Amino acid sequence: MYSELAFVPKILLCGDEAEFFSRVGERPFKLVGHVEIVGENFHLAQDGKIFFNDELQDFTAFRKYLASGAVDYLIFNDLFHYSIIRNYSLKQGFISTKIITLELFKTLPVEFFYDFFAEKKIIPQFKRLSIRTLLDVDAYFARGQLLTTDDFTEIDCITDKPLLPITENIYAHVYKNFAEVGFKRYDAALLIERRPLDFEATFALLENVTDIVITFARAGSELARYLAAGSKTFENVGFMRLESGTWFVLRRRKAHENFCVYVVTHKPTPHENKLPEGYKIIHAGRALNDDLGYLGDDTGDNISELNPYLNEITALYWFWKNADDDVVGLSHYRRFFTESNDLTFAYDKILTRDAALKILERYDMIVSDISFEMLTQRELVQNDCGYDLENFGEQILRKHILKNQPDYLDAFDNVLNSVTFYKCNMFVTRRNIFDAYCKWLFSFFIDVTEEILRTINFDNLPSKQRRIMGFFSERLLTVWLNKNRLRIKELGLMFMNDV
Repeated sequence: MYSELAFVPKILLCGDEAEFFSRVGERPFKLVGHVEIVGENFHLAQDGKIFFNDELQDFTAFRKYLASGAVDYLIFNDLFHYSIIRNYSLKQGFISTKIITLELFKTLPVEFFYDFFAEKKIIPQFKRLSIRTLLDVDAYFARGQLLTTDDFTEIDCITDKPLLPITENIYAHVYKNFAEVGFKRYDAALLIERRPLDFEATFALLENVTDIVITFARAGSELARYLAAGSKTFENVGFMRLESGTWFVLRRRKAHENFCVYVVTHKPTPHENKLPEGYKIIHAGRALNDDLGYLGDDTGDNISELNPYLNEITALYWFWKNADDDVVGLSHYRRFFTESNDLTFAYDKILTRDAALKILERYDMIVSDISFEMLTQRELVQNDCGYDLENFGEQILRKHILKNQPDYLDAFDNVLNSVTFYKCNMFVTRRNIFDAYCKWLFSFFIDVTEEILRTINFDNLPSKQRRIMGFFSERLLTVWLNKNRLRIKELGLMFMNDV
């Protein structure tokens, strides 16, 4: 997740340098100075002073130096000298997690500065910040010293390294890489320290995962200065200062999101100037029909001529290939999403842009209330198109799914054998999810349609049977949802009569 180590610890050493090098092992560090403890019976030098780089230093000034960020760890080769300065520090009311032994230093994570108290203090903040789900991007907790966390937050992590069984219990899910996270969205993500450019890049990578990022930056570090200065990408909405550094809570600055729900039609509608902001009528199949004066699906990269067989899918293909809306949806000219329990049609009850964006803060996709029938999806298609045609179309579809998307074959069978599905190809979602669905669907769907058209003479079939692939497409959204971790919000559909 990061290109190079952002953390090379700056070490003050108390003890023999040759002994330190022989015992420390292979790990990065920068030796910036030496400390010598003088005196006996657990006293520092006279008047509370120590030798630092061969000069007698006042302990109060030395304490400020430790907290300044000029050094990350004061390391002692032996417990005797460690105990002297540790006990003196306690008497002065000064507790620093930077003062450690060589043996402890050898156990600390290599990639980031570790402070047990910083780790322990951040966990209660999740509750205060209403963080219920957290992605530990760098397995920070797994490499720390805690063996458990409070259970009010579900924590997932990304690591390709084995974890101790007890450490695994911290996490609900352990992903080997970022791709395995898929479309799952979190209240926040936790990052270890990075160089500013790497931090910005990772923050951008998390755009579709979360809007809040939490990170710890050492006092005086490059990242601490960068975060304190602010950014056009995020705003600092909280922080917690500790002796060793600061926990930053950063929220993504939201730009205006382009929102469009495409209202698919094949005939004139009464909707002009009546639909909510962000709704746009699109004429599906315009390549084969008179221009109705609406946006058409026959420009740019398009499959408009397949509309007699695919229904609204030709419009779906068009705004996938030719539009760049951040949030996108599909509706029908007589079916609209509503949050109302009363499904009697009214323009003021159509799902608005603001309401949809609010829902998508907690959910990944808005779909219709799940449709329940006493027949399986296979039987419903057979009802519309006949047994033989459905069976033939299913076999062609199965062949192409097996070739192009074999992991989805079980989901395909489950949906066809199910009495439930999300109907009408209607949805509202964010662009990354929409792109993923369309990339999957059109990896095989056009090829299936063209093979069926080459094999069967549709000219002799009724209009409903010609649309067999349109009926199958209505089930394919549910097939795709079966295989992907999406948070689904079901809404009712209002039906407009006499249109």
